[in-house]
Amino acid sequence: MKAAVLAHYGSAQAFRINDIAAPTLRAGQLLVRNYASSVNPVDVLARRGWLRVASGLWRPPVLGSDFCGVVTATRSSRFRVGDEVWGFVSPATGHAYAEQVAVPEREAAHKPAGLSYTEAAALPLAGLTAYQALVRLGRLKAGQRVLINGCTGGVGTAAVQIARALGAHVTGTCRGQRRAVAHALGCHEVLDYQTQPLPQNQSFDLMLDTAAQLTLSSVARSLTATGLLATAKPNYENVARALTSALDLLHPRMKMVRVQSRPADLLALKELVEQGKLKPYLAHTFALEEIAQAHELLERGGLVGKVAIEIS
Repeated sequence: MKAAVLAHYGSAQAFRINDIAAPTLRAGQLLVRNYASSVNPVDVLARRGWLRVASGLWRPPVLGSDFCGVVTATRSSRFRVGDEVWGFVSPATGHAYAEQVAVPEREAAHKPAGLSYTEAAALPLAGLTAYQALVRLGRLKAGQRVLINGCTGGVGTAAVQIARALGAHVTGTCRGQRRAVAHALGCHEVLDYQTQPLPQNQSFDLMLDTAAQLTLSSVARSLTATGLLATAKPNYENVARALTSALDLLHPRMKMVRVQSRPADLLALKELVEQGKLKPYLAHTFALEEIAQAHELLERGGLVGKVAIEIS
């Protein structure tokens, strides 16, 4: 089968399109003919070697988390051959940048109706990160106020829509030129993070930082008495901020979102999609053979939504 194999950790130019053996199916797994994937920040970290103990110390790894396709073989009682499925596999072990992927049944769900494979593949990891941050960690309720920092990125676009579906009042932060996009997503208020500080006359029940920019000390005055700061990813680029964030995580009012592939949560996303309350935003779509360009585009940043991968 065709796969994007990483010749060595480091640059995106290390990807090679090779023919490799199809995965062996184990009990409780399904074999998926994978038609699409996407690029997530954690996939970039895996490519750089941050997860190499799990990705593979010696063998060339096949990266990729999100998948969407059709079941071609199954050793699972939950799925049948021909089912359209979506989800994400562990970013550490990957294997979604390939024509076929063996998926544990607990990491898959039936694909939402009305989405193409490419559209659907843009949602699982980012969408579940947003959903679990807002619902499971933040326990966001109707009428509460939430701030989403980085509201036009992959996680942010999903988070704004989910928060609106929950009935929350949503403030988003993004670059000034993305203001119209943020309002179109559903933000009630939009702040330009480069020029506008947090409002002094407002407090938030939940802040979701999708961009690894906020520290608890910098936003504590803008949280309610029971408010929580949730961060979707650690800051690996700035040593001082990374240290501050690590110390903040010892405080009960700041939590790291540790996303899990939960069928119940994938079902919740599916229902939101089919109700017209959640849709994926694709910044760009690349063929699998263009995986290096896809990674490089994500690393440059400034995108609205996700970078998708089509696997033909």
